[in-house]
Amino acid sequence: MDNIQWVYGFEPKTLSDDWKEKVRTLFLKETGEQYTLDSISNLPIPQWAGNMLLLDNSKYPHPDALLGLMWALPHEIDGVRIAAFVIDSEFQSAGWGARAWDHLVEASLAEGKKTIQLEVKAENVRAQKFYTSRNLAVVRHLSNYYASGLGYMMKGPI
Repeated sequence: MDNIQWVYGFEPKTLSDDWKEKVRTLFLKETGEQYTLDSISNLPIPQWAGNMLLLDNSKYPHPDALLGLMWALPHEIDGVRIAAFVIDSEFQSAGWGARAWDHLVEASLAEGKKTIQLEVKAENVRAQKFYTSRNLAVVRHLSNYYASGLGYMMKGPI
């Protein structure tokens, strides 16, 4: 675990195809969602302190070093939207998600942001509990947002 840490992430469009493929397979494995390399490249994620990659430094710079990611972007006037947040199941429930969240909150507050918004699958009850414990609430049901079915938009104060 000493080799594992969150590091500032890069804009998805700057990742090599090998790294995009690792992102794609991580999402498929952990969420069932299917992305293409182009859809990853076209995510409008800017480079800023709110974007992070969870890496095993003992495997870096190989793409197998990627264990998770959080990509967020400024949203609306005073908010942040989490566009992607995933952690390999082997590393879930070990505090990595909480660390990423706390860092995002700190980076967002430094930018004057006041709210966080995201979308989550309705069937992902575990993630919803994580977000609810951080003051987010379901504000809208999203039909056909996910290929697998219903999703929720969650939003709350930072």
